[in-house]
Amino acid sequence: MTFQQLQYFLEVQKAGTFSQAAKNLFVTTSSVSITIGNLEKELGYPLFIRTPKGLTLTANGKKVLDHASHICEQYRQLGHIQDNSYSALH
Repeated sequence: MTFQQLQYFLEVQKAGTFSQAAKNLFVTTSSVSITIGNLEKELGYPLFIRTPKGLTLTANGKKVLDHASHICEQYRQLGHIQDNSYSALH
C-alpha cells in the first residue's frame, strides 16, 4: 500500500466518481481507476460499490476511510514541524 493510493482513495470518496477525482488530482481517470483497483486487490476486498450514479463506500471502505484520513492527516502535520534546534546549528 502506498501513500498515493490512500490519497487517491480519499479523493475518490470525496469526489464521488473516478472521473471527478481524476480532474481534482490532475491525472487521468484510468490512472485513478487502476490505482484504486490495485489497492482493492492488495487489501482483498472492494472499497466502493460502483453504480451508474457514482460510487458508494462499502462497509470495509468506511473502515479504510477512517484509517486513511488519520494517516494522511498525520502526514500533513509532519510537514508543519519546525526543528528550531537544527536551524540554530546551521
